[in-house]
Formats: sequence, structure tokens, C-alpha cells
Amino acid sequence: MSLLEKITSVLPEVRGPQQKRLPFKEKLKWTLTILVIFFVMGFIPLFGLGENSLQRFEFLSIILGASFGSIISLGIGPLVTASIVLQLLSGTGILNLDLTTMEGRKKFQGLQKILAIFFVIFEAAIYVFMGGLAPSPSLAGTPVYTQLQFLLVFQLFLGGILIMFMDEVISKWGFGSGISLFIAGGVAQQIFITAFNFLPSPTNPDIAAGAIPALFQSLSIGDATTAALQVAALVSTIAVFLICVYGQSMKVEIPLSFGRVRGYSMRWPLNFFYTSNIPVILVAALMANIQLFATLLANWG
Repeated sequence: MSLLEKITSVLPEVRGPQQKRLPFKEKLKWTLTILVIFFVMGFIPLFGLGENSLQRFEFLSIILGASFGSIISLGIGPLVTASIVLQLLSGTGILNLDLTTMEGRKKFQGLQKILAIFFVIFEAAIYVFMGGLAPSPSLAGTPVYTQLQFLLVFQLFLGGILIMFMDEVISKWGFGSGISLFIAGGVAQQIFITAFNFLPSPTNPDIAAGAIPALFQSLSIGDATTAALQVAALVSTIAVFLICVYGQSMKVEIPLSFGRVRGYSMRWPLNFFYTSNIPVILVAALMANIQLFATLLANWG
């Protein structure tokens, strides 16, 4: 038995279902359960956190499926980074893995899990020890400060491991992949808050931060400019959603002919969005990690 097989054999994993096709209700149950757990974890703050320098990168949290300052501050970053690194190593031939065989796919999945755990630890240490998520500055230079740093790393590691296993649950028991689900959940949450937030806007305390409350308030006071902007935001959001749904349902039929069977041809339907949003997620997550690390290095230096 190779070293890789020994390591992967002791790593915990989510057991897949015995039956080939799960009922729709069973998949829906697990998908909703994991989504609720994901949202709840986003509200669990890191114990001992004093300074959150990552708050200014809140727009990146949607891409990373993260909530900076919570136990899931790492989000899907380690999983996506591990996947990118492994795909590059495999594609360039540095790793000779035959993904057409069951053994090759098993080795690939084992390597991906090991790399994901490594990047969870690595990114957690980077975030904490470079000041992105740090204890209170008043404790600097004391033994308590160092202890809190390691405690923060442990909490981030715990959250990253939970995200990894939740992704496995979705892949085996739910719909699609956990990476796409967590990003979709973050986007839906952001849209809901942006649309219905009735709290005062930081830039204009007289009007609510949400688009719909702000629309009615601006109409009541006769502010046509603000009302038009809110209507444009709502219409553009709905239009993009409808375009994506329509594009997802489109299929492109590719004509095929067979050399051995003359005169016989068929059309093979392919989804218009064949690769879905996975390439966008990979590139966006990679760029987000690079930007975060570059900023942390600049602040640390």
C-alpha cells in the first residue's frame, strides 16, 4: 500500500447512498439542511477576535462563500485552491493520474482532500498571523495574545473542515455541488438584504438601505431620482435572473454522423451553459485569494 493510500484510508469521509438514484425529497432535505447549517455558521463569531481587517473585502465574501469574522471566514477558498492546483499538476503531466479508471479517480479525490486540508491550515495561519483576523491589539506582546492566535487558527481550521465535509454531503446526497450551493446561498442572502433591508442607509440616513423600502420612501417624499435608481436596480436584477434561467434551459443540438453506419445521423443535445458557473467560480476564487494574500503581505510588511 502506497503512502497516499495509507493517508486517505485514515481520513474521514461522507459515505455515499447505497441506492443509485435518491428520491427528490431526500436530496431536497439534505440540501436545505446543509444550507441552514451554512447560514447558522456564518453568524457564529470567532472567539477572541479583536481586529477584523478583512471587513473591507466584504464583496469578496460572496465569491468565496465566506463570512469574514465568523467560523467560516475561509469559505470555499481552500477547496477551490486545492482543485486548481491539482488540475494544473494533472493537466501538465506532473501527476500521472488516469481519471478514466476507478482507481485513478479515487487517487485524485484523495489527493484533493489532502490538499484541501493543507490549504485550510495554511490560509487559517495566513489570515491570523498576518493580521487579517487578529486578537485585540491591547493584548499584543503578552502570552494571551499568542494563545488567542492559535485559538483563532483552530476555529478557522474547524470551520474549513466542516465546509469540506458539507460539500461532500451535497455532492453525494444533495443537488449539484456544495461550492455552487454556498455561493448561490450567499448571493441570495445578499440580494434579500439589499432588497428588503429597512434599516437606515449609511450614506443617507433618511432613506432605508433596502431597494424596496427606499423606493416607497422616495416616492412618498417626491424624490424621483432616488426612486428611478431603485427601480433600475430591481429591474436589472430581475432581468439578469430571467436571462440566466432562460440560458440554462437552452440546448444546442450538435449533428452527428457515423462512418460505419452510412446514411444514419443524429443530433446530440448539449446545454447552452455547458460548463455552468464553475470556470467563473474557479477564476474568481483564485483572484480573490491572490488579492487577499497580497493585501495581508503588504500590511504585514
